[in-house]
Amino acid sequence: MQTIVLARHGKPEWSDSTFISGHELADWVQGRDAAGIDPSLPPAPELRRIARSAGGFAASPLRRSIESLHLLAPEAIPYVDPVFREVEVPGRVPSPIPLPAQIYSKISRIAWYAGWSPRVESFSEARRRARKAAETLIEILPERGALLLVGHGIMNGLIGVRLRKMGWKGPHLRPRRLWAYGVYRKPASEGGSRDPR
Repeated sequence: MQTIVLARHGKPEWSDSTFISGHELADWVQGRDAAGIDPSLPPAPELRRIARSAGGFAASPLRRSIESLHLLAPEAIPYVDPVFREVEVPGRVPSPIPLPAQIYSKISRIAWYAGWSPRVESFSEARRRARKAAETLIEILPERGALLLVGHGIMNGLIGVRLRKMGWKGPHLRPRRLWAYGVYRKPASEGGSRDPR
């Protein structure tokens, strides 16, 4: 049985409640991307167990993913690729009103889903990247043990959708909490055949 585990990173040491204007969203996101993870909020024992038995590791190049993976598997040498990076939000909401950064981030993300993507990849482009990410994971599957990707919420969700379209069995909806994970399996006899579409 081939197994791919898509795990979300731990909590970044970065405040979602900082008040910013909509114009400052890009700077806030840049700071979050540079932040490490908060070690006081560790992963669940089950995810640690999965990491101990994994045969291979992959990660997004963002710091919160790398540090999360090394917390799970300190000796791991992961396959790091920008294809696993989180989908960016549009970096500027046209509003001078100070609000918690998390609110502007959510407004920007909702607008992105609706088709607004100035200077960032679109939803359709992100889905194409997710297809490439799924194909990459299948290509680097270890001979024994699961492949554990420590990545991000939205991109992991898109990768999961693509894996299911390629015949893998796993959750229909992505878990949203930090350190959450989804397990995708495919019998070895079926191989990693790619979706022709």
